[in-house]
Amino acid sequence: IEVTATLVSRCGKLKLATESGFLITSLTPAATYDLIRIFGWTEYAHHAKLIGNYLDSRMSEEEIDRKITVIFATDVVGYSKHMEADESGTVKNLRACEKILTGLFEKHKGRLFNTGGDSFLAEFPSAVSAVECAVEFQKAIKERNSSEEASVKLQFRIGINSGDVIKEKENLLGDGVNIAARLEALAQSGGITISKVIYDFVKGKTQYEFNDLGLQKVKLNEFHAFDLLIDGNEKRKLKSDGKNKIGIFVAVLVIFLSAVAFSFFLNPKEEEDKNLTIARNDTNKPIILVMPIQTLGLAQEGLDKAITESLISNISRYNGVKTLSSGISYEVQRRQYNREDLKNKLEVTHLVKGSLQSVGQSNRLSLELTKINEETIIWSKQLEFELNQLFEIQDAASLELLNSIQIVAVTGDVAAQTEKDFTTFEQFKLALNRRGEWRKWTSDGYEKSVQITSQLEDLGVDQYVILNLKAWNLHQKLLLRLSPTPEEDKKVLLEITEKLIGERGRANDFGIRSIVEMEHFDKDCSLAEKYAEKVIEMEPGGDSFTGAGFVYMRCGKLEKAAKTWKAGLLSQPIDQGYQITRMYAPLLFRLKRYAETEAILENIIDDPAIGIIQPWIYASLLVDKREIERAKFYFELGISRGASEKRLRRALKDEYAIEKVITNLAQFSNSDQ
Repeated sequence: IEVTATLVSRCGKLKLATESGFLITSLTPAATYDLIRIFGWTEYAHHAKLIGNYLDSRMSEEEIDRKITVIFATDVVGYSKHMEADESGTVKNLRACEKILTGLFEKHKGRLFNTGGDSFLAEFPSAVSAVECAVEFQKAIKERNSSEEASVKLQFRIGINSGDVIKEKENLLGDGVNIAARLEALAQSGGITISKVIYDFVKGKTQYEFNDLGLQKVKLNEFHAFDLLIDGNEKRKLKSDGKNKIGIFVAVLVIFLSAVAFSFFLNPKEEEDKNLTIARNDTNKPIILVMPIQTLGLAQEGLDKAITESLISNISRYNGVKTLSSGISYEVQRRQYNREDLKNKLEVTHLVKGSLQSVGQSNRLSLELTKINEETIIWSKQLEFELNQLFEIQDAASLELLNSIQIVAVTGDVAAQTEKDFTTFEQFKLALNRRGEWRKWTSDGYEKSVQITSQLEDLGVDQYVILNLKAWNLHQKLLLRLSPTPEEDKKVLLEITEKLIGERGRANDFGIRSIVEMEHFDKDCSLAEKYAEKVIEMEPGGDSFTGAGFVYMRCGKLEKAAKTWKAGLLSQPIDQGYQITRMYAPLLFRLKRYAETEAILENIIDDPAIGIIQPWIYASLLVDKREIERAKFYFELGISRGASEKRLRRALKDEYAIEKVITNLAQFSNSDQ
């Protein structure tokens, strides 16, 4: 904090100490808050305010509330790696571990005062209590990891220190906290590392064995460290410069200046001879790799890494693509992977590269986007900026990059209009995420779509844009049977759609009016088709073709619907959430175009997002080919997803097609199915 206060007063610049990955933000309180907002660390926004309060309080030293306490710091080893491999499983298991930890805090009279997702900070009234809590926790985690309950086996490091801290409301700041964090970073996987002051307190009051690591120095902090030896930990030696040589990269970015933390490099324990892998891409999401920005000539120290992290952080907040972590980016650079390695080992579909040139305070950032299986650049941009414009340029670069990714990798040109409706990166990102949630066609997706729409309204997005989103939300609410008052919602839906086509009249306005006409109003095919044709004429693209094809199908024009949906698939890089494919495959089956049905399903049928009854359709096609074992597998897969005759009839709406599936799959049925 003192270093930051000095830098604020003297130069007001951003300095990144790259060697160990610790970020020092030499900013005013307001700029610190903006940094957290721009980087997307919304869950830590309140910490920025605490920093602001603290820096302001330095003007009046007598107002600072100081005390001596014991600090307990812990985090998950290799958290980013676990999240890449199994995001939902990691979160589920982390919650279970957190429950154990908080229970032990309560038992030993510890108080949790800060948490950063996979990291936890607590204070204790005594050193012995903190050490006993740490030992019990590590043993409990070891026992849990040996049970079947732990689908993802998480391990923790713990650091314990006692020292002077500053109390800011419920939070604690200062060297006492910083050193506890550095001790935690030095700890072994599943281990506990303590400061000498803690060692002196507990050595005669516990039966534990300790290993003296000597004097350690990390940045501005110098401290004497000891390992507490418990099962599985070995005696080790660390060099006194404090650089832990166990791993390849440092996996912690300390939160103790601003209580902000995020994973910066790969798991420190990962061995070099292991293959760098990620979870298999089970959905049709593009996989984006942002390579570290390259510095050409002189540049402000750490500026390249700051921009790299910003781009990755911002793009990863869009859930329509899978963005690989910065740890993977730096490891790919270290291993010098070529395009074939990226495509085959990491399943990367799109690659972002960039360079940075600096002359004094002036900088030029160059970015380019390529498809991994093509040599040609599909998008490029040069941005000029001064150092004091760093945050604005990061936001602008992220917005343009995300828009280009959306166009070339996800939806095609439909994103061009989407971007025009939103004036900031935050608005654009939220809009794209809302689209992805809505296209899931689930109650959870609907709820999230409504929440995001409300957020966009609060951010001042144009009223007609909001009305359009609300109309699509109401349409989905009615079809998913989530409305307790459907007739009232239909009345509101009619008012909104009539207002949209009467006062604004965009393609998307006519699109929603056309669809709801067939689903909720008079089912006037002439009117619905008229609007559908107008949509395609005004703005041909994936979404336009999706809606028009639906209207044609409902009006009985099946061949025209199939032709329209095919055009929709060809007009966009991927069918996000299989919105078209889920309808197109059953329609092809109804039209007895079995070879086309099989071709469109065969490479994606294992993906749960493709739908519930699609595995049964595919199984029926396999029976025709006498591939009985595979057919049985997909019949059972459909059962596991909730397929039933009722759902089959609702999806196909054609007696011949329905009977064909039921007859072909009858051999696999039993009385319970």
